[in-house]
Amino acid sequence: MVAAGVATVVLMAGGLVALVGAALILGVDIGNQQGQQWLALAVLGLEALMIPPVWWWGLRKHGAKAAALGLRPAPVVRSAALIGLALAALLALNVGWSWIMERYGLAGQPDLVPIFGEGLAGMLAALLVAGVVAPLAEELFFRGFLFAGLRDRWGLVAGLWVSSILFGVVHLIPGVMLPIVLMGALFAWLYQATGSLWPPILLHGLYNALAVIGLYAAQGLQ
Repeated sequence: MVAAGVATVVLMAGGLVALVGAALILGVDIGNQQGQQWLALAVLGLEALMIPPVWWWGLRKHGAKAAALGLRPAPVVRSAALIGLALAALLALNVGWSWIMERYGLAGQPDLVPIFGEGLAGMLAALLVAGVVAPLAEELFFRGFLFAGLRDRWGLVAGLWVSSILFGVVHLIPGVMLPIVLMGALFAWLYQATGSLWPPILLHGLYNALAVIGLYAAQGLQ
């Protein structure tokens, strides 16, 4: 199961590199709106690769239930408190890393506005993808499937950090890889602390949604 998860990460990273290389060879400018839309669709397609291993090795082959992937009820009060604490940590990390990126001229993640379009419709589409679809798919794979398998085989610390590093590698942007690794570690910690995958899914979705709203607010809804 662990080998399948690692192989999927390698396949996703290699596939994204291949797609970027193909875009450059074909003369697609990934810096403009059309190129970023093409790249975003390609990334979404690669993220779909996370679902088959979870279904086959996590559910069908081993007969596991959804609860085995962490989709079980969470303690409400404890989860709410930990989500608030973790969100504050993520926002502090974002502020600190934004300063580092500006100070050293590091490239960040692609601008979502050209990808999804301007205005309210574009923001709602970005919220759906970044705030709902991506958190569900990524948390199921990286925390519910990969982290849990690594933790059971190698122990909590190794499982947390190896799964988080792989989470960062998949995003393939050197300028934001370190904070994404730290975010992955925080999501894994929240899963471990609550015994449920719903709190990290909610935290992941809330953080992404705030980022999307902030981005569109900064550029102005038209």
